[in-house]
Amino acid sequence: MKELSVKVLGAGPSGSLLSLALANINTKVYLFDILDKEKLLSRDRSYAITHSTRRLLEKLGIWCELKNKAIPFKELSVLDSVINKSIVLSTKDLDESNYQSNAVGWTIDHKILMEVLFENLNKSNQINLQLNCLKVKDDIDYDYYFAADGITSKCRNKWNIGTYSYRYRQKCITFKALLRVTHSNRAYEIFRKEGPMAVLPMGNDLYQVIISSPSSICENLITLPTSLFLKKVSTLLPSGFEIDSLYNNPEVFPLSLSVSKKLIVANNFLVGESAHSIHPVGGQGLNLSIRDINALKSLLNDCENRNHIGLISKRAKSLFILNRYIDILSTSFLTHSLIVIFSNSFMILTFIRRLTFSLLRKVPYLRRLLLTLFTDGFSYLFEKPLDS
Repeated sequence: MKELSVKVLGAGPSGSLLSLALANINTKVYLFDILDKEKLLSRDRSYAITHSTRRLLEKLGIWCELKNKAIPFKELSVLDSVINKSIVLSTKDLDESNYQSNAVGWTIDHKILMEVLFENLNKSNQINLQLNCLKVKDDIDYDYYFAADGITSKCRNKWNIGTYSYRYRQKCITFKALLRVTHSNRAYEIFRKEGPMAVLPMGNDLYQVIISSPSSICENLITLPTSLFLKKVSTLLPSGFEIDSLYNNPEVFPLSLSVSKKLIVANNFLVGESAHSIHPVGGQGLNLSIRDINALKSLLNDCENRNHIGLISKRAKSLFILNRYIDILSTSFLTHSLIVIFSNSFMILTFIRRLTFSLLRKVPYLRRLLLTLFTDGFSYLFEKPLDS
């Protein structure tokens, strides 16, 4: 079986991890990006890491290194500020295969993640990394092309792949702040009438805060002086929180739901946010992208999926597409449903929310099911049944 040669466009988290995953199965990878290393490192954001991501990082042999730099949280508090109900999900609610990790999830800063990925990219003899490439000219006959160039993917447009999309009336404000909280090893998902808010621990009293609200509210909030901004944010935080100071400048982003109409065209693949973008509620974005990578690694690694010259069979591609769309569409539906159900005060929906919190408190299986959906993905339910 011949060694495959692939081209990956985009050296952000998804493109870098895809390159490491493919290099791990003896594939020659050529990784390109129009940005230089400094710009790729400079993105000021953090990621929530779930167990589906942990498993791939373990396979790639970089989890031990990242685990020492990531911040674990052993509890996830889900609050509904409209009906004044809450529930705390803990490691006891994890699927038994995730018990040994002793964490519901982890948070990691973008720069720290990318520094580890670049270190491993540079160590690999299978990866040719070329940054700051405005025009990519080469004469290599690649077997496959992978686009990991983000939401506004130029590759997707070049390959004439359309998308199904929905633009939310909300925007998202993200920033880091020093907070005083009652439970330091806990992450928070707070549902408000205006939109959800997440508070993720980053270590040493530092937290990443993500606030979704109607566009006009976000635009007004972002223009406030620091003192007024902090005062306004303090009114949004649950009891037990006190905000001391901002750590960085707040940024605002539009929010949309987008799914590509195709994931593969000929020998061209879409990966990560080039293929899908979802609302940040639940912190599913990067984890969904990494499940793409895990599926691609399996697809290219399984010799039964290839013909005599090493290329992937049509049947294997079809099964891959089915697997990924099940995960992408179910995750998109789940996150979108949370926005529809929780970002309002309609009487019928508030009744459903009260019932949901009541059932979650009383039925351990439902807590485990909910946590599995968010930490392992919908497709995991078919791979490994949950114990009651």
